[in-house]
Amino acid sequence: MTATALGGPHQPVVPADVPPAVHLEDVTVSLPRAGGDLQILHGVSFKVPAGSIVALAGESGSGKSTAALSLMRLLPWGARVGGRISVGDRDVATMSREELRQFRASEARIILQDPWSSLHPMHTVGAQLVESARAADPSLSKKDARALAVETMARVRIPDPESRLKSYPHEMSGGQLQRVLIAMALVARPTLLLCDEPTTALDVSTQAQILELLLELNREMGLTIVIATHDLDVIAGLADRLVVMYAGRVVEEGPTAEVMAAPRHPYTWALLQTAPKHNNGERMRTIEGRPPALDALPPGCAFADRCEFTTNACRTERPELLLVDEPTRHRTACLRVQAENQEA
Repeated sequence: MTATALGGPHQPVVPADVPPAVHLEDVTVSLPRAGGDLQILHGVSFKVPAGSIVALAGESGSGKSTAALSLMRLLPWGARVGGRISVGDRDVATMSREELRQFRASEARIILQDPWSSLHPMHTVGAQLVESARAADPSLSKKDARALAVETMARVRIPDPESRLKSYPHEMSGGQLQRVLIAMALVARPTLLLCDEPTTALDVSTQAQILELLLELNREMGLTIVIATHDLDVIAGLADRLVVMYAGRVVEEGPTAEVMAAPRHPYTWALLQTAPKHNNGERMRTIEGRPPALDALPPGCAFADRCEFTTNACRTERPELLLVDEPTRHRTACLRVQAENQEA
């Protein structure tokens, strides 16, 4: 998947000063285990302007999926969440069970990376779409919910939607099933759509189609989208803003085009070097070493042992996430870059 598949970075559809649809403030997530809790997220903060697309990027284990799933409290049993997770003017962390059920049914929906495991194999696609629509709006009759299902299937460009409602998941391709999942989200008329690696299980051509569809829905419906992915080439043509995560922390955040053109954190730069479009047909580059274990994080920068620009201070002093460009709210957590900014 390349950036050019979507025509390159698009211009943000909303001004930067639009109130956030989502706001994470100093969010921590810990999981219980023998010998003490394991902290997965460490003080994660970022905003998602209403009507925008924001991408969370990083390697496996970076915390991007945990951050996305925390927006709907879809975390493993026993997870402890600190900080504030605001969607609109409400704190998701303090919602009652009934408030959370309604929130997940109608306001926020999620699309996961494996469409085969997200749909019930013994029920038709139509039955599951109707159920999704009526869960969001119990006043809908089955007839009206079915009509909405047909309309939404057509909107996500599934051919012959009336007939396809009778299909079972095993009778459809992976790309078609991912479109069905998007349709299941849309029948609820949500304002927020979360996507956790939504194209990983798809071939390159189908990836491009799904991403183009998400971008179209964002532009036409004003749908706020948060997408977690490890693929920076996907992000290039999709997201307004990019949040790069490493070892459970945000290490860089800013407008996607700016971050990808001039990354300010060495980890973002390294990720870009591993993307196919940056290799010009040469052998794929890799990031040497492995991320640190979450229960044995170093006292300084977590990326120090893998970074080409590490100084002695990097190993002992943990960098804060600070502004490097105020007009665009571009932030990075790198001692070296911040020192250069101060000198300038």
